[in-house]
Amino acid sequence: MMKLRGGVDVLVATPGRLLDLEHQNAVKLDQIEILVLDEADRMLDMGFIHDIRRVLAKLPPKRQNLLFSATFSDDIKALAEKLLHNPLEIEVARRNTASEQVDATRTLCG
Repeated sequence: MMKLRGGVDVLVATPGRLLDLEHQNAVKLDQIEILVLDEADRMLDMGFIHDIRRVLAKLPPKRQNLLFSATFSDDIKALAEKLLHNPLEIEVARRNTASEQVDATRTLCG
């Protein structure tokens, strides 16, 4: 905790843990310059949206936001619209498409 209080360049935490660290005065959310939300789709699936909103409310208005998601559901789009300004969307594959490069093999044992 003491090292966190001294400041860090990178901190990786779930939204709930981040709020807990802030409550313990180990981190100051109002000093964050870059926010990265990775696996945003999974966080929404796991019910972290309320904690995400609480974190966002404590952040400074001027910061860089990065949002990463394996899928881009309507819920993720809604979160992105609130969080991002003039976003750049990088799409690896079209929505709901399977990779053509998958080579599956089935082996029966026993």
